Amino acid sequence: MNTLLNRSFVSVIFAQIASLFGDAVLRFALPLYVLNQTGSAALMGAVSACAWIPYIVLTPIGGVAADRVNKRRIMAALDILLAATCAAFLALDGVIDLVGLCICALIVLYAAQSVYQPTVQAAVPFIVPRDGIVRATAIVSQISALSGLVGPVLGGLLFGLFGIEPVVFVSGAAFAVSAVLIVTVVRIPRDAIERSGVGVVRTVANDIVESFAFLRHERTVILKVIFLVAGINVTLTAFILIGAPVVITQILGLPNQYMGFAEGALALGGLAGGVSVGVFAGRLRLSRAPLFLLVAALGLLPIAVVLMPSAHLAGVFLISVAIWFPLSLMLSSAIRSTDKRKIEAARVMGASEPYILFHVALPAAVPDIFTALFMGLSSSFGALIISEQLGVKAGLGWYINWATQWGEYYKVFASVGIFIIIFYLLINVLFKVRDRVMTWQKSVVRW
Repeated sequence: MNTLLNRSFVSVIFAQIASLFGDAVLRFALPLYVLNQTGSAALMGAVSACAWIPYIVLTPIGGVAADRVNKRRIMAALDILLAATCAAFLALDGVIDLVGLCICALIVLYAAQSVYQPTVQAAVPFIVPRDGIVRATAIVSQISALSGLVGPVLGGLLFGLFGIEPVVFVSGAAFAVSAVLIVTVVRIPRDAIERSGVGVVRTVANDIVESFAFLRHERTVILKVIFLVAGINVTLTAFILIGAPVVITQILGLPNQYMGFAEGALALGGLAGGVSVGVFAGRLRLSRAPLFLLVAALGLLPIAVVLMPSAHLAGVFLISVAIWFPLSLMLSSAIRSTDKRKIEAARVMGASEPYILFHVALPAAVPDIFTALFMGLSSSFGALIISEQLGVKAGLGWYINWATQWGEYYKVFASVGIFIIIFYLLINVLFKVRDRVMTWQKSVVRW
């Protein structure tokens, strides 16, 4: 193995391309097939949820098993299993329950891939020179990312033009090709395979416990980021996996090919984001993460407005956003700008992080919170007028528009006067609340 592109590594790369291609196509096509046949987003979500359970459970075990079991046998056995699963799906399609068949196929698919990819990554150091490990690992990772980009697009085209059977057949053939390459060409040194007297499950449990203890006591920031990212993925991933197919194929009535393009666009965005993080890593700071989340949320606003079932709900949503945007921005800025000396003093006195948040940071941010509420109140009135002029047949905004069209401008001025009175009353109520809450500033600031 004097060069990076030796026979075993090239064969692993081609086998990985074939296997990941079949995996990406089936992950895209099977849930969409359930949605097309049943028309139920709930069933599609149930199928996807059942498939993710073995993936979550087996992924940690897969990494440990990849270090302790014959890697070549694992990859070949998993590809053969996936090819057999595709053959069984084709044989049983239309014979047994559709949802149960898709759940079984996806469970096998996700379970196999949770072990397959860690095994490929673990095999790389044993089939390439030492100075080429970094480049070889990068190639393997890029192939995984590109399969997520190309697989759904091709799967959408095949599924939209020919149906589910050709998609499953092509995926099964890809798994079979991968298995043949691994069995006939790939050679991994047997002396590189490590053995251990401790069971795989016990090893995984010990690693998880030690890692959690380390993060909890030594790297609390990383643990918080993990929980934050997990929460974001729980919400956004649900929208992408379930909401996007329903919106594209059912609400918009577009063919399945467009869903494939949408999945490819999502993968392209993820790839571009990963590259951008690598390029601008020196300029990125964790404190700027809320700003990126805010931009991502704003990018979903047009989709949310368009998908509202009525113009009234769309108007309510716009008003809510008009209040939420300045409030969240000012609150985040105020908490970050809290006097560090107060926080350190609270920590010295033994205060916990939740106590510091609710008894130090939030009280210090109260003036900015009320400033954001004043800004949100004014912007919400602007959003109210705009929303009532678009697609509704009631409200002062609609009445102003109607009176303008008929040239009855005295009604326009009367409506504006009513807006002013309502806004004045609400502003005074907010001032009273602020006086009540911020009693400690009465002797310093007079409203």
